[in-house]
Amino acid sequence: MSEPGASGGLFGALGRLLGRRDAREPDRHNHISLGCNCQMAHVLKTLDLRQWSGPLDWIFSMPGMARDCLADDFSALVDRSQLESIPEFERRGPGIWRGRHRLYRERHGLECVFNHHDPATSEADYAFLAEGVRRLRRALDTPGTDNRLWMMTHLHTPRDVVEAIDDLLGQRASRNHLTFLQLETGHPRMAVAEAVDLRTSLRWLTVHTPSEPVGLRLADPADDAALVEIIRAEAARRPALFG
Repeated sequence: MSEPGASGGLFGALGRLLGRRDAREPDRHNHISLGCNCQMAHVLKTLDLRQWSGPLDWIFSMPGMARDCLADDFSALVDRSQLESIPEFERRGPGIWRGRHRLYRERHGLECVFNHHDPATSEADYAFLAEGVRRLRRALDTPGTDNRLWMMTHLHTPRDVVEAIDDLLGQRASRNHLTFLQLETGHPRMAVAEAVDLRTSLRWLTVHTPSEPVGLRLADPADDAALVEIIRAEAARRPALFG
């Protein structure tokens, strides 16, 4: 299977020319966001854990879409025939809701996948997407690499979907641990419930929060600060999987 941007050729050169290419690359130890929007990646960056950008950092997705991306090694995500620019009259505002993905719209009801980018019409945006896929493939396919993968969503997610993601990660050459954070909004105070009957490669935290996500953070700054501290504490835990 070909890897868009793997050689650094046209897309890498274009990205560098336009100042859009992130020169940082996966290392032997990586913290990686698997979505479901930019909030998870933003927290990892706030904690100085996110060292490079992957394809699911900055798009709107769902756990089922992440599962599909891992199942086909992101080939559908970068399939140009599936990319579609959202007409101006359908956008939510200037510069946002710019691109959709035909397959994920049909399969998961996602009306927008690319909020601030439009890889259907912009070579620079497509290069940025392809480079993210290349980096993530490298992190997952390099033996001796330990990856901490993170996913956070406020949408109810069936356990079998998350376990399927964990199964797919387990098939890669690297060692991978997934932390899944299920946000449940509308609770009177912040609280965390931990699932204890999981395999060593998966950790599931249900986070009760009074406020809802708004873009990069929770609506209440105090709730958001508490969420960041929950993730900071989780990141400090060394998964038994890594020995």
